[in-house]
Amino acid sequence: MYTSEPGAFYNTYPNGSGSHPVPVEYTESEREDNTHKRDAAFAEWQEVDPEGYHLWHVATVAMQAGDTSELADGWSLMMVNRHSVRIVDPCKYCRSCRSRS
Repeated sequence: MYTSEPGAFYNTYPNGSGSHPVPVEYTESEREDNTHKRDAAFAEWQEVDPEGYHLWHVATVAMQAGDTSELADGWSLMMVNRHSVRIVDPCKYCRSCRSRS
């Protein structure tokens, strides 16, 4: 998901392993390719776990409307803090993670 968002980047290490990372933003074409992969994964999720996909989608719509509770911890908080990208963590809504709660 993250790699399809504007402003998403990955680290490179031009001076070798252990050196200071240099962030590189994903190009428009890389983000477009990642968007196709993301959409295919969402379509598969919606097919095999419609309840989980629906719960995640509702949480995402609420977040986009201003409810920041989904961004308060875990992976979502890291994305906001590290990359300034607001994404509701889909993992907590998948069937496997829901069954552990």
